[in-house]
Amino acid sequence: MKGLIFIFDHIDFEILALLKENSRIQWKDIGQQIHMTGQAVGNRIRRLEDMGIIEQYTIVTNKAKLGLPITAFITLFVESANHTSFHKFVMAEDAVTEVHRISGEGCYVLTGHFAANEDLEVFLAHLLKHGNYRVNLSIGKIKS
Repeated sequence: MKGLIFIFDHIDFEILALLKENSRIQWKDIGQQIHMTGQAVGNRIRRLEDMGIIEQYTIVTNKAKLGLPITAFITLFVESANHTSFHKFVMAEDAVTEVHRISGEGCYVLTGHFAANEDLEVFLAHLLKHGNYRVNLSIGKIKS
């Protein structure tokens, strides 16, 4: 793949949009919607995967219905240059679903889902070992 140039056209974007709506859609069904054969769609999808455009297929779950109604967005301010222990900590925490290294105010933004405020408090107490934090709680989800 290295050194090759690929042109993206409107068909690639249509395929990505259909996969985003339903990652389980069959290639032949995509082909019917964009007027291509299922095999041609499959070739394009494999190319998008090989190029790293499509990184993974996943499902989105409703955390509140799974007993985790509290969504917290936590900005972490790390004082040391060694972040290895923090990385190990968040990788082991099931409550944390996303971690982003950021520019601007703070070093990381974490997304966490908790069953109760007490669970959030316990998590934050452990997080203090890695730096100071600021917490914003979600009051409603508008878009996934």
